[in-house]
Amino acid sequence: MLAVVVAAMWVTLTVGVILLVAAAVGHLPRRVTLGLLAVAEIATLVAVGADVAYVVTGHPGPRLATHISYLLSTPLLIPAGVALTYKKFDRWGLLIVAVATLIAAIMIVRQVQTLGILFGYLNVG
Repeated sequence: MLAVVVAAMWVTLTVGVILLVAAAVGHLPRRVTLGLLAVAEIATLVAVGADVAYVVTGHPGPRLATHISYLLSTPLLIPAGVALTYKKFDRWGLLIVAVATLIAAIMIVRQVQTLGILFGYLNVG
């Protein structure tokens, strides 16, 4: 389970960095942007699905209420960023969706931490 979540986090983080670089450069074709965002959203949904499977199989963790709030809000971040900038993917629009994608990657890490699982050096308890 953890390997799937870590892979999803890295995919989401990579897409966020690519979009951040594209925002710094100034432009990325609309189809490429939407394709990258779809990949990041699918990776986020895979991470959430793996977390749900882990909790359902009997590993609720010490902070279950916090974990459930992360499970509910994480998949909504990238669509919210797209909704804010859907009409115009200019430099600022790319920046908004890049930040939303990076925040989704951070929230995937927090999902694992709220289960009480060590996540490398990122587990601050």
